[in-house]
Amino acid sequence: MKHYLALDFGGTAVKCAVMNTLGKIEKQFSVSSQARYYEQWISAFAPHFAQLNSQYDLQGIAISSCGAVDVDSSVIHGSSALPYIHGPNVRALFQSAFGLPTEIENDACCAALAESWFGEGSDSNHFCLLVIGSGLGGAIVTNGQVQKGHQLHGGEFGYAVVDFKNYEPITLGNVASTRALVNYAADALQCSPASLNGLKVFELFDAGEPKIINVVEQWARYLATGIYNIQYHIDPECIILGGAISQRPGLLGLLHRQLEHIYQAIPIAQVRPQLTISRFGNDANLIGALRHFFIRQGC
Repeated sequence: MKHYLALDFGGTAVKCAVMNTLGKIEKQFSVSSQARYYEQWISAFAPHFAQLNSQYDLQGIAISSCGAVDVDSSVIHGSSALPYIHGPNVRALFQSAFGLPTEIENDACCAALAESWFGEGSDSNHFCLLVIGSGLGGAIVTNGQVQKGHQLHGGEFGYAVVDFKNYEPITLGNVASTRALVNYAADALQCSPASLNGLKVFELFDAGEPKIINVVEQWARYLATGIYNIQYHIDPECIILGGAISQRPGLLGLLHRQLEHIYQAIPIAQVRPQLTISRFGNDANLIGALRHFFIRQGC
């Protein structure tokens, strides 16, 4: 069976995996994503690649990355926590360094392709993925193809404006991301956000911490508002929730309760979203990167 290298570039680390033709991960590890420029990161990674290639005879490199990725030019537009990734022809850099065919796609799009391949979206012709993390990302998939739009920002649900405060717009990412939840909880508890994460906040919620109950309910209300808008703007068969916090038991019930308040207030709009949870968790980007590689390479 053939093997491929999948890389998932995040703000602090790059997840690395050797994967087989069936999309199964056979070896996985992480390295730092920090570098001054892309060539520097590739040079530091070269010993890892040499060892993996000698063991698995790698046939290609599949990359998931933050940023607005142009899959044809392999240039990453926009900005991110990794300034060095923006501008260079990523495919050309990797193919020159390692001599293997290389493809790159946006991380949320990769996660959606994983679900389309053999995940929660495999039986759907039209679905959306909403990734709940430090921000809110997402993707729209129709007939197995990611719909990225003219400016490569299709599915950027976190930029939707959901409120105004002192005439300043408040985006969905500002109020319904995991970072927003943690910041709200830290304010309520008068502690540092660094001492919390999304799962810890929900542990306090489950324990009935009075200061946290309203925080979580308000956060879920905003997230449900975003989901309602996605359903009526795009009308997908299902909306798949991704990100670490999506794996938290009880999240769907919480969101459905908040959605019910919306539907009670708008009797004319009664199309309920079909919500489900990502099947692959933190591996979704790697699996989807390989799927994207196969599509681009005609495998």
